[in-house]
Formats: sequence, structure tokens, C-alpha cells
Amino acid sequence: MSAMAYDVIYTRTAERDKERIVAYLLYERENPRGAQRILAGLDHLVENLSRMPEMYPNAADGRAAEAGYRRAGFASYVALYRIAGDMVEIDRIFHAKQDYARLL
Repeated sequence: MSAMAYDVIYTRTAERDKERIVAYLLYERENPRGAQRILAGLDHLVENLSRMPEMYPNAADGRAAEAGYRRAGFASYVALYRIAGDMVEIDRIFHAKQDYARLL
């Protein structure tokens, strides 16, 4: 028996987070490799989430914990997501040094 595959989606806010991060790396940092690394990291994260969304820990901080988020780290970033039935919804993407619990 094969494991259930989850559909992984980005919320509009998470899409904006992703675009902002990539634009920052490309245009302000002039670091196309960094931007590619972030996008590859997100692709890998989506693969993991589609197979085993429970593999990442529950968020332990403030509003993120109260809202039932899980926290997945990749590169120097953190994605906050929730599992709803057979869907995984990535809600936000932050740099790991940001106080994501305060910024929700």
C-alpha cells in the first residue's frame, strides 16, 4: 500500500513572501545563485510535504503554535504550514532570523 499523497498549495501571502525573497536576492543582493537555492529548497520542501507533512515539528512560538502551524526549515528560511485533510497549505515564508511568531 502506498502512502497518501498530499496536495501542497501556497496561500497568496506565501506566494508574495516567495516573490519578495527571490526579488531581494536577485536585485538587492545580486545573488542569482541564492535565489535558485531558495527556489530549489522550496521545491524540495513541497516534495517532502506532499509525502510526509508530519515530518516537521509543530511551531512552538506564540500565535504560530496557537494557530496549529508546523515549522519547516530550508536554506536560511522557515515555512509555516498547516495540514487540512489531504491538503498542506504553506501560509508564510520567513528568513530564519525573523521573529515569525510576532510577524504572523
